[in-house]
Amino acid sequence: MRQELRRKRLLRRSDLELNDVAERTARAWLYREQLREILERKQIHVVSEMLQQWCTNVMRSKVEPMKDVARLIRRHFDGIVAWTQTRQTNGFIEAINGLFQAAKRKARGYTRFKTMRTVLFLIAGKLDFSAFNSHAR
Repeated sequence: MRQELRRKRLLRRSDLELNDVAERTARAWLYREQLREILERKQIHVVSEMLQQWCTNVMRSKVEPMKDVARLIRRHFDGIVAWTQTRQTNGFIEAINGLFQAAKRKARGYTRFKTMRTVLFLIAGKLDFSAFNSHAR
């Protein structure tokens, strides 16, 4: 009898914990959807106000992973608001940097800028030298 009561109490506690987890998961999903709707807007002032309010609401909630997101957004707030207007990332600059790093590896030991620039143009141009040199790949 006592063991059965203990088992029922444990089951009730696990049900409550599951309900709590399900509620927090649902709340996290709701916050995610709200953030997505905010970031789809293009007016800077509207996005700025809505994002500040969103961060305040999330920081008052009990959903810890979303609080981390809110802290991250607050740290990068100006950049996120600027992105909503331009929708541009630094991907193009990163691609150029990757090409430059590849040129540095291929130009092994060359220190002159002119040589580095030539190797960079050769890599970035993706020229086909097979018409001139049958050994070129």
